Amino acid sequence: METKLDYRQILNTIKKNLWLLITLPLIFGILVFAGTHFLIKPKYESSTQIIVNQKEKDDQMLAQQLQSDLQLVNTYSEIIRSPRIMDEVSKDLKNKYSGSQLSNMTTVESAAQSQILKIKVITHNEKDSKIIANKVANTFKKEIDNIMKVDNVSVLSKAGNGVKIYPKPMTNTLLGALIGLVIAIFIAAARELFDKRIKDEEDVEKILDLPVLGAINRF
Repeated sequence: METKLDYRQILNTIKKNLWLLITLPLIFGILVFAGTHFLIKPKYESSTQIIVNQKEKDDQMLAQQLQSDLQLVNTYSEIIRSPRIMDEVSKDLKNKYSGSQLSNMTTVESAAQSQILKIKVITHNEKDSKIIANKVANTFKKEIDNIMKVDNVSVLSKAGNGVKIYPKPMTNTLLGALIGLVIAIFIAAARELFDKRIKDEEDVEKILDLPVLGAINRF
């Protein structure tokens, strides 16, 4: 009997606060959606790939060179984001971005035991992401010969126009609606817990633990 009463109380609470449980998530969702579109600057990502691979015809030399190339991959990852490369890219871009800005925009990734390096650039402009990624790859390919005295870098794929990665309107809107729902549930629960008024016969039975023999209707 107690379990049924609890379930009924929950259903009554939901019914009484249904407008709140619908309105708050809707308001939060709309606010977050509007903020995502009009207040947050979008970010675009573009990427290119380079491969570290010495051109050797001899099989034995090729195996040795392959191991050497794998060891150089981590070093190359640091060199790509170094001032030596980024300052050159900055000059090519007519100092639209400083070397330090370009370094912060750029990340370099490589899989374990892979000769391929992925250069990713994130900016607020989809065309800039593409241009910078390609310039970083080409500048590195050109400068590595002077830095390391080796010619073992090739551009594997060029970068395309940047893809929007942030913000994500639908994800943010759903998150905003969820936050609104949680707040609405908290308010409804608080109102139910702190509201000590007696509203009907069921409240009298619950508080006094006595049966109700009769009730006077309100005229």
